Amino acid sequence: MQKVVYSISKVNKDEKLKGVGYLCNKYQWFTNGDCKQYDLLFKLNKDGAPLEKLATIIWFCSFGYDELTILKILQQEADL
Repeated sequence: MQKVVYSISKVNKDEKLKGVGYLCNKYQWFTNGDCKQYDLLFKLNKDGAPLEKLATIIWFCSFGYDELTILKILQQEADL
């Protein structure tokens, strides 16, 4: 429950991909990650990390999605 509230507060701070926290909630990504890893995801996103890198990090901390599917969703959501 704490992660959901935390991620919603971060949504408006995303620079490259608006709503990465929202997407984590929507697709139930990052269910195996901790707060430190979640913070790192937001930092890398803010610093302009490529979507491939973000997809890999999300994949490491998620269950039920493969890395390529996550990347495709990120690309669609970022309108690339």
